[in-house]
This record gives sequence, structure tokens and C-alpha cells, in this order.
Amino acid sequence: MGIFIPGVNQQVSLLDPFVELRGDRIAVSTALQKPLSTDLLKIIDSGTPVTLTYVCRLRTSTDNPAAAPDTTVSHRVVKDLASGTYEIDTGTRKILTSRITEYSLLFRLETVPLWNINVLSNSGFYYVEVSARFEPIVIHATGERYDLMALWSYRPPTARSKLFNRFIVERRRVEP
Repeated sequence: MGIFIPGVNQQVSLLDPFVELRGDRIAVSTALQKPLSTDLLKIIDSGTPVTLTYVCRLRTSTDNPAAAPDTTVSHRVVKDLASGTYEIDTGTRKILTSRITEYSLLFRLETVPLWNINVLSNSGFYYVEVSARFEPIVIHATGERYDLMALWSYRPPTARSKLFNRFIVERRRVEP
């Protein structure tokens, strides 16, 4: 089965990230909107591993990096051609399924704990910026390398949370 990397998918976007506190960790949730295309499904169904990486940045209200490193979270899906099952690995969960509907896990960050609350000062305001990108794939049969970002016009979708401060995020504390 040949894989064709085609033209461009519809406009993909990220929901504005939601920020809360899980224990003593700043956690982020967001989801991609309209990430799937027929071509992406064909690639996944071919058994080629597909990795989607989210880059999360904590920034001050003046657009400067906060005292926290950028954090990446990778989600991966691969289809076992012999059994027809998909393995979806979100870093915190690993799911084996035969249902295509489980793909949605690949395209969501669900309350991912990223930074310790102590990186926030008592007086500063912050936001979280999240972007998403596909990692390049290699077709094992041919050794050909493809940039899946072509499906998204080579523009990683990016979104920012609303401004928050330490007090606001501490009010959103959820015990793990």
C-alpha cells in the first residue's frame, strides 16, 4: 500500500488552554480542532507510527519566558497490521483498541501536569502557550521520509490561555 502525502488539510486550530493546579503542579488541558484528514487516517492505517508533539510554554504577561523550561508532551499512535489494533500512547496512558474513535486521544492534552507552582511569583501574571506539531515519519518499506506538517500547511496550531496569577490557579486546585 503506497502512502501519498497530499495537499493541505482544512484549517487546524487548538482550543485555548485551560490551566489548573493538580497537587502542586500547574496542569494544562487543550484539544486540537479539525486535526484529521483522510490522508492522515490512511497513514495511520498503514501501520506507520505517527507522533504528535505538543510544546507548552509558560510565559509572563509581558511575553517573557517564566522561570520554567518549555515542556514537550508527545502522543503516539501505531497500528498493528496483524491484529488490526491501534496502540495509542499519551505518555500518561497507553490504550490498545480496534476502534477508530479512540484517535481523539492523540489530539487532546488532558490535565497534563507540567510545572511546579513555585515557579509563579505572588505578584506576576502569566499565560500558557501550547503549539502542536507532527514529527516526520519514515516509511519502513521504502525508507522515504515525509513531513506530516504538510497536512497542516506547515503551520503548527498555537493557542494561549487566559492570563492568570498564582492566586487564580491555586483556586483551581484539584487533588490528584
